[in-house]
Amino acid sequence: MATSSGSISTSAGPLDVANLVNQLVAVESKSRLTPLASKADDFNALLAAYGSLDQALGTYQSVLAGLTAARFSAQKAAVSNSGNATGSGGEVKTGADAISADINADDSTRALAQKIGSVGFASGHLFRAGDSVAIKVGTRPPTFITLKADATVTGLRDTINAANAGVTASVTRDEAGEHLVLESNTGGTANTLSVRANNSLSAISFDAQQQRPGAMTQTQAARDATRAAAGSYALSVEQLAQAHKLSSAGINPGTTFDVGVLAIKTGQGSTALIKPTNHTLAGVRDAINAAAAGVNASIVSDGKQEHLVLTAKESGAQNAIRVSGTGDFAVFASDPSGNVSTASVALEKRFGTGTVSLTVGTRSLSLSPASSTAGAAPGLADVARAINEAKAGITATVQREGQGDQAVERLVLSNGSSEAIGLRGSGDYAVLAASAMGQLQRPQDARLSIDGVAITAPANQIRDAISGVTLNLSKTTRSGDRFTLTISNDNSGAKEAVNSFVNAFNALTKSVATLTRQVPSKVRGQAGEQGPLASETMVQALMGQLRNAVLGAVSGNEHGSLAAIGVSFKKDGTLALDDARLSKAGNTSFDALARLFTDKGGVVTRSQALLDKVLGETGLLADKTRGLQSSLKTVSDQQAAARERLANLRDSYTNQFNRLNLTLARMQASQSYLTQQLARLRKT
Repeated sequence: MATSSGSISTSAGPLDVANLVNQLVAVESKSRLTPLASKADDFNALLAAYGSLDQALGTYQSVLAGLTAARFSAQKAAVSNSGNATGSGGEVKTGADAISADINADDSTRALAQKIGSVGFASGHLFRAGDSVAIKVGTRPPTFITLKADATVTGLRDTINAANAGVTASVTRDEAGEHLVLESNTGGTANTLSVRANNSLSAISFDAQQQRPGAMTQTQAARDATRAAAGSYALSVEQLAQAHKLSSAGINPGTTFDVGVLAIKTGQGSTALIKPTNHTLAGVRDAINAAAAGVNASIVSDGKQEHLVLTAKESGAQNAIRVSGTGDFAVFASDPSGNVSTASVALEKRFGTGTVSLTVGTRSLSLSPASSTAGAAPGLADVARAINEAKAGITATVQREGQGDQAVERLVLSNGSSEAIGLRGSGDYAVLAASAMGQLQRPQDARLSIDGVAITAPANQIRDAISGVTLNLSKTTRSGDRFTLTISNDNSGAKEAVNSFVNAFNALTKSVATLTRQVPSKVRGQAGEQGPLASETMVQALMGQLRNAVLGAVSGNEHGSLAAIGVSFKKDGTLALDDARLSKAGNTSFDALARLFTDKGGVVTRSQALLDKVLGETGLLADKTRGLQSSLKTVSDQQAAARERLANLRDSYTNQFNRLNLTLARMQASQSYLTQQLARLRKT
């Protein structure tokens, strides 16, 4: 900015230069800066107002996003027991909490529309004028579309969308080029697509029954909604699912596992090799938990010894745990069959020296096998007999393998208890070593009956055995129980969803009304009061489009429009809801009520589509805001330039008036001198 080269001082002459300059600059400032400041205030007010509008529309959009089909078509599930199951003392034991049910309400239950996509076309590819395509949705008559002029992929998209063929066309792009995508406007398997085309459009054809190279392919299959069918279902639970659970034999504290390998396999999963870096039992536990073995490992102490406990992460008969171990880890071996076998020995092998002992849990039994052959040492069959006669809950058998000279036999132990077992021998019996973890809980599926149909499931939470419903099992039922699941439409849920929609629209309407208000003045000649967006035609047009999206007709719906279910506009532009008409509409056609809002052309869907164009970084409001910010910057630049010009003008005025002041001061001095000289002449 320029600075004054003059000095403003009233003592330099008769003029008050500072006051004169300030007054002149104030006049210039009023004519130059005041209009610009007013413009800046207007733009700032508009920016703030559009920010408020963006917030109000965003709130409305958030409410719409939560109004899914499940919200409008809510159902209720109730389980009751009308049976007379009684306990031994005669008390009523209906087990009312044995079964509960939830209605599935996530995206996996909603209907999906079929979607098909073309091969990639090069940018600028043209489809020729006069060529035709016929699009058929479900059982409706086909819509015939003929190109009136050559068209690119985007031009073909626009032509199809303008034809109202029951599909929405879009274009996606990737390395292969531009792809035309067609999606049925209505979900469900009854609304699949068939497209026939000729000549340059032949690549746009689609027939699900006759796929041919180069034609369109399905990218999303049609799917029907999996809503539960309203009605009653008889239920009974014979068995709950449970996870496999194993416990090792007691291990003395401080024991280390330095030699050997441990491997764990759960169900159909891969085998996990466990390699502890800490060789204590706690180190083994931690290594198992760190591996993808499908089990959770823990340590339980009985006060004297510690037990490694393995529990399958998933329940069900198919998720049994298999553990194999060598060396120090052999103590953790377990087979889902519950059997464990010794190493093989030659046929008719005799055990002349040594001892053999059997451990079952905390019990240790010394066995004394007696030979069944006079004069001969005990054989493997004699050892098996000694184990069985010990009545420890273990069944021993001899299993023969191989033929001729290659034949061998081994001892197989079947564990009928839940405790870990071990077989140890010395001398000739040393070869008969075996151990197995105890089975605290066997793996099993849930077994239940629905309307007499037997069902098995690996977990106690059973999804879609009844379409759209999740059953939660917590107890088995008894013969005298009569459990009934009742599925019914929840009109109160639909009413709550419609109320949410009405309240959200009304909140938006009131916010916009405040921003666009126009109140006439009660005093003649004075301007009335108006909101910051009162003169913004874009806002009025947007609200008109939103109102049309709300109360416009929904083609193909039994109700037709919101007016038919009791939603109407009031004089102030807000919505009113007639509860009686809404209840009647729900009773008349409950499914159509949800579709009225959430189908492809439904009220919520088309309102969301409109808001998507208005909001966001590329929306109309963002464009408007950027335009206002650009205009405000222009005004700010003009203000800066005007201030610089006024500063220069102040310098110019200051210099001019300083010079004038000096001239006038000299003139005053000359006048004073002449006056003095004239006075002297008169005296003489």
